Amino acid sequence: MTHAAGGLETNSHAADFGFDVLIVEDDVVQAEELSEFLSRSGYDVQTASGGSEGLHRAALRKPRIALLDYNLPDLDGATVAARIRSVSPGTTVVLMSGRIDAVPEATLGKLGLSAFMSKPLVLGEVRRLVERTLRAMVRTGAPLTEPSKRVTNRLFLDRILGRA
Repeated sequence: MTHAAGGLETNSHAADFGFDVLIVEDDVVQAEELSEFLSRSGYDVQTASGGSEGLHRAALRKPRIALLDYNLPDLDGATVAARIRSVSPGTTVVLMSGRIDAVPEATLGKLGLSAFMSKPLVLGEVRRLVERTLRAMVRTGAPLTEPSKRVTNRLFLDRILGRA
């Protein structure tokens, strides 16, 4: 069985997921902007304003990708990431923050994160990250849980976006 997700044909693993992208962001304006942008790009997007709500959504309907703010009001993003990976092991998790410039590779790997993005987010880069991540998941049938070999998120994103 196949269906389109953001213009991407998915394989039989599609039934394992309830939707494409979960955005866990307590800044309502940022969450709406990102959600609207990705929805217009053809993705099925859900938002949550806190870690507990994000975990609930992830457990109910497994997302392909979770974009998590690090600084949430109820739980920190690292905790949410680890818990999402336990309730939805097939989900690729990306951490975002405006207060941290980079996350060391060892920390990304320990949390099962595929990338870290600094805010303010560049919407085109987020869309390319989502597109390439979904393509890789379709190709391999597995989530991206391996971080970059580099410490900085910019180099990792460049690899995912095909610029390195």
